[in-house]
Amino acid sequence: MKRIKVICEVSNKHCHLTEETLKKENVNPTKLKDISQPGQWVSNEYYKKDDGQFRIVMPARSGDQFEISLTDWIRKFKKKAPSWKRGEEPGYVVTLRHLHITNNEAKELSLKDGEYVSIEKDGIRAGRLDKVLVRVSDKSLFRVHLDTDEANALYIQNGEEVDLLIEK
Repeated sequence: MKRIKVICEVSNKHCHLTEETLKKENVNPTKLKDISQPGQWVSNEYYKKDDGQFRIVMPARSGDQFEISLTDWIRKFKKKAPSWKRGEEPGYVVTLRHLHITNNEAKELSLKDGEYVSIEKDGIRAGRLDKVLVRVSDKSLFRVHLDTDEANALYIQNGEEVDLLIEK
């Protein structure tokens, strides 16, 4: 088994919007800060929806997507959530925990897009999360993305290093 350090990023509820939605809602996002994935940034503006405010992540996408935690999903829809792909509730998604990795890094580690790895964290709430989806793209920066539920379970802070476990 390979064990490698990787930075963990924790994602709160946010949205990706189309140019059409931005224009229709008269929203002109201004950059608050860059995020780790190249070319992406969070805006100063929020998109208001019936269930609260969503921080807007840019650039615009081909479809509106509202990313929420499993806890938020259950509170809103009162039923089990479909993971990762768009569910039956228009535009809402609970993303799977995932690893962003470039093609070269994936080759070095013998990983393929769509495979799964694990992460492990020591400390007061030590534990392991399996089924971390591998997403391979040359537009990526080597990072694990968790939602707030997952990060809180292991007391992982945004930007903290964890162990990536590759069982090959």
